[in-house]
Amino acid sequence: MLSTVKVPKAFEPLFAEAEAKVKQFFDQQKANPSHGSIEIHGSRYVLVRGAAFSVEFFQLVRKIFGDGHQQDADRFSAGILYELAHSVGQSDAKQFHATMNLSDPVAKLSAGPVHFAHSGWAFVDILDESNPSPDENFCLVYKHPYSFECDAWLNSKSDVEHPVCIMNAGYSSGWCQESFGISLEAREITCRSMEQEDCLFIMAPPHLIEQKIQDFVQRHPELSITDSELAFVSEQPGLFHQAEAGQASFNGMLQQRLLAYARNLEATQQQLSENIEQLKQEIKRREQVEAQLLESEKRWRELSDATFDAIIVVQNDQVVSANRVSETLFDLPHQKIESAQLSDLFAADTYKIIVTALNSGDKEINNLKVQKDEVEKFVDIQFHQSVFNEQPAVMCAIRDITERAVAMQRLERLANFDALTGLPNRTLFQRVVNRSLLSSNFSHKHGLLFLDLDNFKIINDTHGHSAGDLLLFEVANRLSNAIRGSNTICRLGGDEFGIWVPDISTDEAAKQVALQIIEALKEPFRVSREQVRVTFSIGVAIYPHDGTDYTTLTRNSDMAMYDAKNSGKNRYSCYSAVRHKAPSD
Repeated sequence: MLSTVKVPKAFEPLFAEAEAKVKQFFDQQKANPSHGSIEIHGSRYVLVRGAAFSVEFFQLVRKIFGDGHQQDADRFSAGILYELAHSVGQSDAKQFHATMNLSDPVAKLSAGPVHFAHSGWAFVDILDESNPSPDENFCLVYKHPYSFECDAWLNSKSDVEHPVCIMNAGYSSGWCQESFGISLEAREITCRSMEQEDCLFIMAPPHLIEQKIQDFVQRHPELSITDSELAFVSEQPGLFHQAEAGQASFNGMLQQRLLAYARNLEATQQQLSENIEQLKQEIKRREQVEAQLLESEKRWRELSDATFDAIIVVQNDQVVSANRVSETLFDLPHQKIESAQLSDLFAADTYKIIVTALNSGDKEINNLKVQKDEVEKFVDIQFHQSVFNEQPAVMCAIRDITERAVAMQRLERLANFDALTGLPNRTLFQRVVNRSLLSSNFSHKHGLLFLDLDNFKIINDTHGHSAGDLLLFEVANRLSNAIRGSNTICRLGGDEFGIWVPDISTDEAAKQVALQIIEALKEPFRVSREQVRVTFSIGVAIYPHDGTDYTTLTRNSDMAMYDAKNSGKNRYSCYSAVRHKAPSD
């Protein structure tokens, strides 16, 4: 009989085996306070109060955000905790699977809920509606009785307006993702901390999770989930999720986020600086080692195996020597690497870049994207002319910088793209326009469209700002689908958008884009389970006769937009027509 998990009857034999495996794992627990250590099956563990990762963390972030921004603060806290727990769940699963020699995906997954109970997160009750198949149809519906996060909030007697079991959702989805090898996310849709009956979760692939939640709620009207609770649950978790802006301008909203993220960004910057300095020192040490490698192949092997970089020695495209670290980089046994051609280790396009660099006598390649067998990494490669078995050779020192490269990409996206809609922001839009203008030399025509949603304030006031943000997101998607090609769409801020239409032959081409936008918005949007119709007032300015620089074009297209709005909305106006109107018009 199962004691640490509750599952549908058909799954009980699998979970009975899992209970035995996990019990065997946790039975090997050794606590040594004199050394300040706790070990389970040979790995170090630490005990942390549950409230520190829940109530107290939320309260700290609320102080950072300040009064009046609790909702933004809670979204930020939830994003960090979810990402952290998701990564920990993946790591714990990978370590446990290796330690206990688990290879079957179902066995890997079934160990998760039992491990979850043993490590103090919560008891797991998997419901009959679940379909844990390792594909697009994966769906897990489960409860977490005795959740440590929920208990922490209940004991604190703090008011909550959303589900609080964030880390439970992140950890369980991380474990299942590692077990099945597919991307998964979990959301808590009801929580005991909100005086609901259960801490109830749904897990599914990221692009299907919202639909799974909607379907489940429709099948279970007895859950009585409010629109605001459902909005919080339906939002994508993550550190870089952009919360609603309220009445503040975009700049004000960004300033709030920067204040909250400052500590994290400063720490990241410091870490990157330290890594760069370490890389410089490592390069210096490697140059000193190179002379010693000429003396003895045995000495070379000892030294190369001691470094953190993957090192391979190449002669005539043949890998003749490789260190142990290269096994991790290429995911191949050491013997296969040393018998491989250089072209066998890299995809064709990457291999071509490396060969070109070698033929050109380059000393290094930085931030090289490497993709092979659907696995993507970023590396720095240092090239050193060497000798192996008395023949010329090239030593390639390859450093995996994937984590740093991904972090920099995220920071760059945060600076250039609107976090709510995913469109370019005002800064990136201005750069795109200026690049076009610099290359035009008055010999081409370009169009700049300024778009403003009509009566957007009424939608915010009627349905709430969360609904308003969702509407802006859907409008952006529809614009992107309607306006393709070389055109650039951006969110300038609030309910204002801009479109750059480059290299047009006549003014009519820009007007045609405006008509496409008006046509694209004819179909209503669904907001708060209601049908809502929205329209744009659009101003059109044409380079060069309506302006020859970004500032002039934006000012004149804005003036034309106001003419369209004053003329009845849901239409466009051209600046060339507006400027010729009589003052009485």
